[in-house]
Amino acid sequence: MVTINDGCSDNSSFPHASSRPTAELMELQDALSTLGSVQTFHVQDEIHATRENEKSLFLFTEGNFTCIRASDGLVISSIHAPMIYGIAECLRPRGGWFLKAQELCQGRVIPASQAFEMFTEKQLWHSVAITLSWYIQVVTYREEHLIGVTAYVMVRNKLLELNLLAPETRANVNVADYIQERTQLARSTIMAILGELRRGDYVEIKRGKLMGIKHLPKEY
Repeated sequence: MVTINDGCSDNSSFPHASSRPTAELMELQDALSTLGSVQTFHVQDEIHATRENEKSLFLFTEGNFTCIRASDGLVISSIHAPMIYGIAECLRPRGGWFLKAQELCQGRVIPASQAFEMFTEKQLWHSVAITLSWYIQVVTYREEHLIGVTAYVMVRNKLLELNLLAPETRANVNVADYIQERTQLARSTIMAILGELRRGDYVEIKRGKLMGIKHLPKEY
């Protein structure tokens, strides 16, 4: 059996909803609300900002999504509306990542050229910069918690992240799937660590769903 070294569980560095630039997002949302057209997106639909010669921004006021790395399908982050997707991708096209809808929702699809003209006309590029800075922080947070750390630390960080989701959302998420999609660790490694945590009464998992965290040691 693996020995777990005790320590305080800490999720203070996790990005919370309160850090989201709400005022700037609302300002951009208001400016874009009459442009483009409304489309319906179904569960598992892929949403790409750039396709062939088309560049589009997507304005969502509802829905939950995952950000997927195009090269290997790694889940970079989970994100929920309100949100605007596609600004960075249309400014500097690379096709490095895309969104995947996690529930049925509607969104406004706006040609990037129209959106950028509106940003200039209404002097909104400062709000754009603040919004993009927040997205950079989300990606940076992921790198800080997954690069150059042990498998246990990866699992621990993803458990803390999962625990921040609303209970009704968490009830539909398989713990092992959530961790594997976001770390690409071997499933056997994930299950072994989760088994140790359950036997030590550190976490409560029922039928594959995370019910709660009692205390997560910092290291094995």
